[in-house]
Amino acid sequence: QIFYADDAASAGKLENIKKWWSSLQNDGPIYGYHPKPSKTWLIVKPEFHDAASKLFPDINVTAEGHRYLGSYIGSEEGKANFVNKEVDEWIKDITGLAEI
Repeated sequence: QIFYADDAASAGKLENIKKWWSSLQNDGPIYGYHPKPSKTWLIVKPEFHDAASKLFPDINVTAEGHRYLGSYIGSEEGKANFVNKEVDEWIKDITGLAEI
C-alpha cells in the first residue's frame, strides 16, 4: 500500500486488495482518513473485470485505466487517449496565452 497525502493505493490479488480496502474503511476514520467509494477506482486487467465488479460493488472498476496523481495507469489505448486530451488542453491554453 502507498499513501500520497490523502490518496491511497494498493496492488495485488483481488482478494488481498479486498482485505486492504475493508481495513482501510474500518480503520481509516480512526486516523481521520475517510475513504470515499464513489471516488475510488480499481484498475484491473480485462480478464478480472467481472470478478472485480462483483467483489467491489461500491467502487468504480475499469479495465481501460484511470488518471492517478497527474498521470495515467492503464492500457496503451487509455494512455494514448489521456495524453491526447492533455495535449489538446495545453494547446488551447498556450493559444489563449499567445492572444493576450
